[in-house]
Amino acid sequence: MNVKRLAICILLASGAMLSSVSQPAFAGGDLPGTSSSAVAQGQLGFVYVDPYKFSPLVALIDLGGKQISDVAVVVKGKGDKGIDITYQVGQTQLNTHDGIPIFGLYPDTLNTVDVEYTHAGKHVEETYRIRTSALPQIHIDGQDRSQYEYEVVTAKQGFEDRFYLVDGQVIPPNVRDHWDWHPTQNIIDTNGDVRWHIDASVIYDRPGGSMSFKQTSDGKLIFGQGLMFEQHPGFNAAYYAKYDFIGKPILKRALPRGFIGFSHEITEMPNGHLLLRVGKRDYVTRDGLKVDTVRDHVIEVDANGDVVKVWDFNQILNPLRDMVLKSLDMGAVCLNVDVSQAGKTKSVGQLANEPFGDVAGVGTGRNWLHINSIGYDSNDDSIIISSRHQSAVIKVGRDNEVKWILGTPAGWEGELASKVLTPVDKQGLALSCDDSGCEGEFDWSWTQHTAWPVNERGTVTVFDNGDGRGLKQPFFANDKYSRGVEYRVDMNRMTVEQVWEYGKARGYEWYSPITSITQWQSDHQTMFMASASAGLLEGDKAPEHWITEVDPETNEVKVEIKVKTLTKHEPGYRSTVVHPDRMFNQ
Repeated sequence: MNVKRLAICILLASGAMLSSVSQPAFAGGDLPGTSSSAVAQGQLGFVYVDPYKFSPLVALIDLGGKQISDVAVVVKGKGDKGIDITYQVGQTQLNTHDGIPIFGLYPDTLNTVDVEYTHAGKHVEETYRIRTSALPQIHIDGQDRSQYEYEVVTAKQGFEDRFYLVDGQVIPPNVRDHWDWHPTQNIIDTNGDVRWHIDASVIYDRPGGSMSFKQTSDGKLIFGQGLMFEQHPGFNAAYYAKYDFIGKPILKRALPRGFIGFSHEITEMPNGHLLLRVGKRDYVTRDGLKVDTVRDHVIEVDANGDVVKVWDFNQILNPLRDMVLKSLDMGAVCLNVDVSQAGKTKSVGQLANEPFGDVAGVGTGRNWLHINSIGYDSNDDSIIISSRHQSAVIKVGRDNEVKWILGTPAGWEGELASKVLTPVDKQGLALSCDDSGCEGEFDWSWTQHTAWPVNERGTVTVFDNGDGRGLKQPFFANDKYSRGVEYRVDMNRMTVEQVWEYGKARGYEWYSPITSITQWQSDHQTMFMASASAGLLEGDKAPEHWITEVDPETNEVKVEIKVKTLTKHEPGYRSTVVHPDRMFNQ
């Protein structure tokens, strides 16, 4: 068993609302001039560690005015079992950085980096030695924080190319009293060693936190930052951003005017546009009230930041549907984690009379929908959302028409009721179901997180958190479980078949009441999951974040890493797979 420690303290980005919209300045900066911190090695120029003040575990080998090509980099693994990171560097990236980007250095180490390139028609091979500092401790909640533990439970041969971006959160008690959070995101290898770390000061420049860190098709990093509260002097804009992994800022934009409360999801479309989960300021309800909405809008923005399309789910769905809301465990509803309320629910009357704002409640202006992921289906130009507070995965076209609803039929009325998919078995025969479940192995997802279309398999993957399963709370809390699950939808017949699941047999140990992810990985033909908030409601126990990757044909675990947090208030958000070989090859 391999246990590694690394400094990490990760903040949940709130869906809370903003007071106004402004354009924040870029983070990062230009390369510094030659200084005592830059060391000349080899035939090229100086080596700069953390050139953009973004990550202490990256560097640039300056070109020193030379023209080179055909660049290959190997960041050598540490020790006998260390994992090498190998990648090519394309000419565009050499030109952009005027240097060779180095990704994947170990902290507090004199790292060994092998570089090959062509210069003046000759093949050159060099070894560079690059010193890094230790990861900083995090000062939060009045104390200097120590480190998480990464326990490698399983790492099968052939998965040495796996690198996981661990994306989490911090939810301290009395959340509104805390303005000095400095959480981090990190990338680890399958030895549990940290190989990349964001300098928190770069992105956490306002109360709140960032979410939905993921790698884009061109190898870059996107994420968004929300505000903790809608009004706070000096902090008046959420933003979404794109950087490369060496730290060069590509864009950092405030939300478009009138939209507020970014959290949970930013998704890249094939055309380069971005889908953002937001709320709407000064929204006029059907009753004529003016409110700020919560987690119920999706917008599409183009390369200029212009809004191409708005999906308003207050108009698309029924914000008064309360079947799921009244079965939720009030101990864990997004930021409102309160162990004393674990297992308790709210009545229909209580849900309908909650104050407006970020609270679980019925109707526009409350957290009635809670979209936590946005998938894009290029086959028919549709989006697929995961709605935690409706326990539903929903496909909607660009014309705002609902194409199907995957979830319990309870409470859907009128035209929407006809969009609810019918569960079937492998032979296509309808299963016997009621509002709480179906016969056999099939089950809907309950308070799920993430719903992604997988076009190569003709399926949708979901992380079924499992709170409120069967529209009720179980008598024994430890009867709860979470699953990774895959469904095949037949839009012509309006049916759905469950084709794979994992996690049910692991029971309460692997149960995550909030957050988490399931995602197909085509390179290894595996299912990746992060059950990211296990143990969250267990007294004073610190939650655990399970990173699990399995072969869906056999459910054999290929990689499993348990992230052990240190305090009660540190559930994970998501983790995701990143590919160093795609970062700099343009």
